[in-house]
Amino acid sequence: MKLFKNWPHLIFILLISACNPAADSPEKAKDYLLSASDWGIEAVYVNDALSYKDGKQVPNFGGPVFNRYMKSVQFREDGAFVGKYEDKEEPNILHWAIDSADKVILVTAADTTTDARSGWTILPSSVHEDYFEMTTETAAFDYPRVTRIRLAFERKE
Repeated sequence: MKLFKNWPHLIFILLISACNPAADSPEKAKDYLLSASDWGIEAVYVNDALSYKDGKQVPNFGGPVFNRYMKSVQFREDGAFVGKYEDKEEPNILHWAIDSADKVILVTAADTTTDARSGWTILPSSVHEDYFEMTTETAAFDYPRVTRIRLAFERKE
């Protein structure tokens, strides 16, 4: 019976979701990502724990620390993924492309061969017109354990 008491909240959530739907294909995700001139970092999650929000580190006790990330990124039509670090003037240039086999967008080093692709993954379901997330897994921070990192970006216009 409590469900019926909260129906206005459910309708509100459904309306918000319907107004900003996720991409339903890699091609639609590509359109959303290219439509913004700049995306700014909104949050960083390490092993699903919030690590960065509102421009500040969030203390996480006992877990690996991921504190070097791009403050803003751009997707360019030519496949360039341009990321800018706060403490570095020169941008970092990576490569993005649609992976047709897995139906995702991959962001990799610019010199990565097709056979050895790894890097950041962007699922179409995590791309909206004003927000997207990209994820990776690495053992670099807490070897031999695998660390999952998820970056959330917002449109900066």
